[in-house]
Amino acid sequence: MIYDKFFLTGLLLIILLLNSCVFSESESDLYIKLEKEIMCPVCDGQTLDQSQSLIAENMKDTIKKKIEEGYDEKEIKSYFISRYGESVIAYPTFQGFNIVAYLIPVLLITLGLGILGFYIKKDKKISE
Repeated sequence: MIYDKFFLTGLLLIILLLNSCVFSESESDLYIKLEKEIMCPVCDGQTLDQSQSLIAENMKDTIKKKIEEGYDEKEIKSYFISRYGESVIAYPTFQGFNIVAYLIPVLLITLGLGILGFYIKKDKKISE
């Protein structure tokens, strides 16, 4: 009887410890993801994880604080967009004119493969 209580208490403690480890891991994953997706506003083409500037360090600290306060990815990005503008996000959103930035490479690759296929087919006919 008493062993059951110790066993259940120990099991509960292990579950709580594992849960806290998993939760903090997801927080660090979010932090790393945001570091790679938010640009340093004073550095040329560097994300926060690449930059060593003072403003980048301050932005990293802000991200940590926001995550600890319970903000999610979208809220943190919105915070930085409101302060520094849309250019602070490394990857353009998939809406409006930004869709063109995603579609042009796909269209060019498709067109290139089509032209390549046409010439390969044409060469096969000539060599036969």
